[in-house]
Amino acid sequence: MENKDLIYIYGVNPVKEALKVPYAVKEILISKSRLLPLREIIETAEKCLIPVRIVDEKRIQKIVQGVHQGVLAKVIPKDKLDLTDALKIPSQKREPPFFLILDLIEDPQNFGAILRVAEAVGVHAVIYQQRRSVGIVPSVWKSSAGAVWHVNLVEINNIKYAIREFKERDITIIGAEADGGKTLWEASLNSPIAIVIGSEGSGIRQTVRELCDEIVKIPMKGKINSLNVSTATSVLLFEVMRQRSLSV
Repeated sequence: MENKDLIYIYGVNPVKEALKVPYAVKEILISKSRLLPLREIIETAEKCLIPVRIVDEKRIQKIVQGVHQGVLAKVIPKDKLDLTDALKIPSQKREPPFFLILDLIEDPQNFGAILRVAEAVGVHAVIYQQRRSVGIVPSVWKSSAGAVWHVNLVEINNIKYAIREFKERDITIIGAEADGGKTLWEASLNSPIAIVIGSEGSGIRQTVRELCDEIVKIPMKGKINSLNVSTATSVLLFEVMRQRSLSV
């Protein structure tokens, strides 16, 4: 593995998931006021011969901002894939391609929640842009509940390049917007697809939208005509899984 700067992640679930990844965790800090509820993490780390330091909770609070739950881990950053390797995954799994493209998601809570859903439904890879996206910061690890470890990530300079690569391989690009021409229930999601999700404020950029083969919407009956981006992504991705489960 290439040399990388170690990063801190925090929270019970992210650290537990990190402990499942060989060689990922280099050190764990535990608050001395929370030894009992964190006993499982301590025992797992000791079995894996990972150093555990019992410290004052103020020590952890100086390192991270957020709900750390008394545990902090120093880890090797997760490896990312290049697009070429990501494109091989569907055939390796003998499944129709199922990709998720994030167009400038900036909020770490949303980003992490989306990764958690992507892992749950079996998305082959999540593609996001390096600039103007939040990226894999510690708060994303926390909000994903550790799902970051299990999702294939592709960080790219420009997602429009990825979209063009998908289209060349007959992968349909489906954007999600409130003014879509049909509902996601009317769309056929069994074929090779890549779902495009726009940013929290302005949705899918116009230049990205123009590359989409189809725009779908989530039907709404209430007075509020939009959902939080992570909630909307959940609805869309689980509809893909539902349709595909019916066709097996």
